[in-house]
Amino acid sequence: MKSARIFFLLSFLLYLKASSQNLQYSLEATAFGNVYSQEESPFWIHSNKRGRVNETSNLSGWINGKAIYAFSENASLEVGMGILYHDGYNSSLKFDESYVSFLNSWIEITAGRKQKEELYLGLSASNENILWSLNARPLLGFLAKTKDPVFLFNDYGLGFTASFGEYFLDDERFVQNARVHHKSFNFVYKSAGNFQVSAGLQHYVQWAGVSLEFGELSNDFQSYLKIFLGMQGDSEQEAENAEGNQIGSYEVKLKTEISEYRVELIYNHFFEDGSGRMLFNTPDGRYGLFIEDTYKLSENNWVKALMYELYYTLDQSEGSGTTDGDDNYFSHNLYKSGWTYENRIIGIPFITMNDERSKVYNNTLVAHHLGIKGMAFNSYPYRLLNSYRINYGYKGNDVLDNKILSSFLEVEVYSLNDFHINIQIGADFISDAPANLGAGILLTKKIY
Repeated sequence: MKSARIFFLLSFLLYLKASSQNLQYSLEATAFGNVYSQEESPFWIHSNKRGRVNETSNLSGWINGKAIYAFSENASLEVGMGILYHDGYNSSLKFDESYVSFLNSWIEITAGRKQKEELYLGLSASNENILWSLNARPLLGFLAKTKDPVFLFNDYGLGFTASFGEYFLDDERFVQNARVHHKSFNFVYKSAGNFQVSAGLQHYVQWAGVSLEFGELSNDFQSYLKIFLGMQGDSEQEAENAEGNQIGSYEVKLKTEISEYRVELIYNHFFEDGSGRMLFNTPDGRYGLFIEDTYKLSENNWVKALMYELYYTLDQSEGSGTTDGDDNYFSHNLYKSGWTYENRIIGIPFITMNDERSKVYNNTLVAHHLGIKGMAFNSYPYRLLNSYRINYGYKGNDVLDNKILSSFLEVEVYSLNDFHINIQIGADFISDAPANLGAGILLTKKIY
């Protein structure tokens, strides 16, 4: 199956090259090596690295290429493929990405496995949304989404964004061959000036698959309709099967420009069931502020952009008075691997797994996160991440009570002819354990 996919993609790339008048293509290779003082690397050395680096990796490398064929000024076809190897947990040679995308002025349709776009200059702990960060390798599947807000009149006023996706969980997990359904919808209002507000939701459901305990789970159209609508079955077992492992979030974003600064306020609210949908787990969620200096002459400033985020998950609908209260974020009784892929949390990386990396172990926490990006001494671009969090374990079993300060500094020390050298330094200072220190070097070369 994999060899057939590779043959198809390579054949298609050769076909596009033959029509090179409307073709753009690129190829980039990256190598990363790091050392650390404890059994696992510091938190930000391995977190949000797109599944390319895990907790015990010392060496990893990936090479990615893509070709874009323009049918017209507003429509194009993109084919991409990347190969990844890393040591440590799950060491193997695998696809970093392999996809085909069609894009026009308002929609993007992708089939395959494609890395997500990095937002907020890499300063956020959860990227676009609290539910899907850059912490794991992308899932294999299909996604259709609006590229930008679609406005009903002109390029401002009332509009919307939307997405619809279906994915496969092809890793080793408690329920094999499970699927993931996804949809999102946001209303958008943009003024004729520089103010924009959006509000809507993201919704994901793990469903179907084969359970060791219950055998093959329902995967017919009626079951799909139930998970699409978020319906629940009559019995406990049917409820687990029909509803699947649902997670979602309400999201509100305000964007504007003040003088030469881009400012964005972000709010994401968790929900896993009816109590969360009714906001009984307030104030759980993500609260964020992003500020970027867009003035061209500020490129060499020590601080070009900064982002602050607060993550709070202590409530989890406890004492909500509903039959579906007491959430346990990213976990599930039937889909015991939870909201993970290849033993990595798909959502915010502050929610972590047990030592066996088989299930969620810590999802009750408060985390403060600060990211800063700028230019040091007019010559060295840098990115600084600092996260302070208090972990309490998982809901109903408060097995942890530790405080962790995780710091990370990345500096580009050399850049010439599309060859870049970045130095990374990471550290974890833990209240009940020795400090963990680490350092790494990242080499990137654009081949063409």
